[in-house]
Amino acid sequence: MKPLVALITEWDSYASKTTSPTVADFCEKYLQKHPAGSSADAVPTQQADAVLATLIGKTGSMHTAYARMAIKEIPDIELEWFYLLNVISIKKEAKKTDAISLSNMEQSTGIDILNRMKKKGLIVEKDDPADKRARLVSLTDKGKALLVQIGYYLYKVSYLLYHDIKEEDKKSIIKILTNTTQKQEQLRIAKKNSSIDEMIQSLYGENALKAVLSAFKKEVRQQEKIMHSTPDKDLDEMIKSFHK
Repeated sequence: MKPLVALITEWDSYASKTTSPTVADFCEKYLQKHPAGSSADAVPTQQADAVLATLIGKTGSMHTAYARMAIKEIPDIELEWFYLLNVISIKKEAKKTDAISLSNMEQSTGIDILNRMKKKGLIVEKDDPADKRARLVSLTDKGKALLVQIGYYLYKVSYLLYHDIKEEDKKSIIKILTNTTQKQEQLRIAKKNSSIDEMIQSLYGENALKAVLSAFKKEVRQQEKIMHSTPDKDLDEMIKSFHK
């Protein structure tokens, strides 16, 4: 089939299944379906989830490692301080328990950090007029200045990691991961007392776990083949690639 005919055929198929077809949306979906590169570079379907999880995990680990490296340039603080300072800055005044919860920290850990931040003059606290049992915290000028300083260091980390990615690729990644995180946040809230197995079944049906097990076995067999065919001198690099 000639390329132009193939493209028109793809458009017809897309338009017939889409309520409000647009050229931009069609192009994005077409490129996702037909990525550039040789077939040798393609990841087998059964491996795609595992490869994606590994790459996202490794990217997150790199970001955290670089962030902690950058923060070391500021004496006597930790990366977690940024999360609390940022939450308090956004809320202007925040209950201590709310600031800790919104920073995804354990209460004991958050209270310890807030106490140290207070001793350094980064925050002040006062009674909550609406709740006599609670305390409100807010940033001092020193705390605001530190937040900006940490933010600049962390921006440099993002620049180092992501600057070379093409803008259109960034937009695609942002769109895909935004949809994924929103879906999973809604699921986690709705199924907060459920197991992972129950979450999978609620999304994909009662037989989903059989499909998961089958896909996992294929992945294990594939990894075994790769490892058996890899020279001993290259095994260390392969092992590192498995860790997030």
